[in-house]
Amino acid sequence: MIGTSLKVLLLVAVMISVTGGLSSRGSSGGGHVYDDSPQARGLFQDADTDNNEYLTYGEFFNLFRRFDNNSDGEVTSVEFLNEWLNEHIGTPEQAMYLFTIIDLNKNLVLHISEEVPSLFVWFDFNSDMMITDGEFVVQWVKIST
Repeated sequence: MIGTSLKVLLLVAVMISVTGGLSSRGSSGGGHVYDDSPQARGLFQDADTDNNEYLTYGEFFNLFRRFDNNSDGEVTSVEFLNEWLNEHIGTPEQAMYLFTIIDLNKNLVLHISEEVPSLFVWFDFNSDMMITDGEFVVQWVKIST
């Protein structure tokens, strides 16, 4: 018969092996471990226009509209790159890598009204119709690294 302390130790060992080990990185509070991203935090703060520490669907939608330089409802890879560089978000390589990930139909054009709803659902991983800064950073890091 296994003693209680041995059972706890065994449980901890299993949890460590399942989660990939112990980490000193941040956590969103939802069980996700992530690296922090100043880029993501800056975009989140800019998009959170009412400063309530979460993004509504409208705020998230408007984040992508910022990249639509000619207001036609589509963000081309060139528009995305230009805005990315104008806002000093990161390198051109990071911009194009991220764009290819969020361009869900892979045609080098982000159709805002068609693709942003799916992206919102993906970023809102607890499905509460709000994206917290933790959710945003976690998902950003997943797609940008």
